[in-house]
Amino acid sequence: MTETWLSRFVADEEQFRTQLWRTAPAVLRPERPPVDVLPAAELDRLLDHGLLKVPYLGLVQRDAHLPVERFCPPRVVLGEVVGGYADGAAVRALIRDEQATLLLRYVDQWHDGVRELARGLAAEIGRQVEAFYFLTPPGTQGRPVHRDDADVLVVQISGAKRWWVHGGPTDGNWVPEREDGDPGEVLLETVLQPGEVLYVPRGFAHRARAEDGAPSTHLSLTIREAASANLYTVAQSLLADSLPLAGRPLDDAALTEAAAALIEHAGSLLAELTPADLLSVTRQLMLQPAA
Repeated sequence: MTETWLSRFVADEEQFRTQLWRTAPAVLRPERPPVDVLPAAELDRLLDHGLLKVPYLGLVQRDAHLPVERFCPPRVVLGEVVGGYADGAAVRALIRDEQATLLLRYVDQWHDGVRELARGLAAEIGRQVEAFYFLTPPGTQGRPVHRDDADVLVVQISGAKRWWVHGGPTDGNWVPEREDGDPGEVLLETVLQPGEVLYVPRGFAHRARAEDGAPSTHLSLTIREAASANLYTVAQSLLADSLPLAGRPLDDAALTEAAAALIEHAGSLLAELTPADLLSVTRQLMLQPAA
């Protein structure tokens, strides 16, 4: 049987797609989890090779970001002072002495193995996939309770992390941010061990804390979904790209003629465009790398 990208995260793909997707959090135990794609031992090499740069790297304490100057000293390149490049020793000291969590952002953009994993999963499920990597010191919590604008597959790489997952939003007007109010009952509490995968549906409130004893490292694959703003943007783009109009009509008559042409064209285009078509085009555009 051919291995799929999704099977690296879930043991039962049919159950995941029909019973868990957008419905319930769950701990998944795939046969071959992607713990080898970016192992914890590779972090030292990444920190010490000298090219890891903000904003691909950050240090946080709960919801506060540490100043970049504390771990990115200036350097001189071709006679010019440049900043933003991580100093491995400074990063390790802040993790060790101040219990800061290391966050590697958009790892799919700069790490070959993670890029292949994210792109393969994106192609299979037809959604944009991004990757983030966390190293959290023992006994600490990296972020407060919050909601993500994405379905999340958390792959525990090393150490152990305790997760609390609450319910999802009650309507479509929620925003992905810190949850300062009551997040509701805990739907799932679990300690994620190396090789296990946690699925958190889009918008479900959650928090996590590294267990005592050893640092926790995990890779988060975020599966992005279209929002209303994306649909608006694509619909406007379809109208603009499919009807050539003069950029600056010279008088009222020409402006009125342009307005009439636009209204007629919009009506014709929208009459032929189904909701499924608009959503499909939007998702496909989201899959394309930014120019």
